[in-house]
Amino acid sequence: MNHRITEAVVLAAGEGRRLRPLTTFQPKPMLPVANRPVIEYVLDSLFECGIEHVVVVVGHRSERIQTHLSARYPGADVEFVRQDSRLGSGHALLQAEGHVSDSFVVCNGDNVIDADIVSSVLERFSMTDSVATLAVASSETPEEYGVVVEHDGRISDIDEHADDGDGYLVNAGVYAFNESVFDALRRTPSYEGETRLPDVIHRLDGYVSSVTVNGGWLDPSHPWGLLSVTERLLARLETSSISTSARIHEQAIVEDPVVIGDDCDVGPGAVVGPGTCLQNNVVVGANSVVERSILSTDARVDAGAILRDSVVGPGGHIGDGVVSPGGQADVILEGRLYTDRQLGSIVGDRATVGANVTLSPGSRVGAEAIVGAGTVLHGDVRERVEVTH
Repeated sequence: MNHRITEAVVLAAGEGRRLRPLTTFQPKPMLPVANRPVIEYVLDSLFECGIEHVVVVVGHRSERIQTHLSARYPGADVEFVRQDSRLGSGHALLQAEGHVSDSFVVCNGDNVIDADIVSSVLERFSMTDSVATLAVASSETPEEYGVVVEHDGRISDIDEHADDGDGYLVNAGVYAFNESVFDALRRTPSYEGETRLPDVIHRLDGYVSSVTVNGGWLDPSHPWGLLSVTERLLARLETSSISTSARIHEQAIVEDPVVIGDDCDVGPGAVVGPGTCLQNNVVVGANSVVERSILSTDARVDAGAILRDSVVGPGGHIGDGVVSPGGQADVILEGRLYTDRQLGSIVGDRATVGANVTLSPGSRVGAEAIVGAGTVLHGDVRERVEVTH
């Protein structure tokens, strides 16, 4: 039997390319869902389960994660190690060798998990003689994840290239390992230049157990995922969360459930609809409508704009009368076509969208780009590019 685990490794070095332009300046684990960075949900769950020492593997925009977590958890035993080259999740875990001892839990830093998942993995690992335990969950999109082949709770394979299908169990990205995983990772062949953590399952000397954790695992890996995960988290709130320092005009309408952060300003006649999150210091101008959208810190929406199913990055500026109607869109991310996704527009950090622009469903405006007044935008605008027609 395995003893109680008090250490964890959180993998937070990835770039999150499918979420660009939102990850141009901030790492994916720092993207907000329900006004909190994803990685906070991970650390809170670990601490709730009695984890005392957390090693966070950082890489892309690492200073953002280190600064935030150091301030957010000042008394906790959190240390950071770097993965300087993006060589896969298995390679990322190898960077933690020597920083943890005996057995430990591993979590992806860019998925929302709850304490029930962590405790289920820890309990199964402690009650078996397995060398590893993996959380698995059912998924309607198994092609997005490693499909788990198991029998009576023993995992025999993880197929990273499964075809589309229904009813599969997939890898939920929460593991318990003993120290033998490090030697096994060194024996694991790379795939397209990356050593992937799920591939280590074949290399471990012993059997790998699984525990099914339906619910409590949410993956905001795509722009529409950020919105749907936020929507599900907001649905758990009994009422909206509105900061006492927010200024909501008496003629504005706020429809539950929403989260409105510190120092926000919602003007007269504005509507903040269900599923919306305003981070800190966000301005929503008079008579604007914002529904099922995320407005990041310092974002500004001028008068008479309509934003649905949309995300605006930090410091983004939406001009008067802009229309981002939302709805169904076909989106290409990293060379792959995703059809019929509910998505309005994505506006990157410090980008400016001029007055009376129409943003077609699925359009993306790169960080620090400018879209000139009156433009009808289809598709993408690269970062720091100006579009005037």
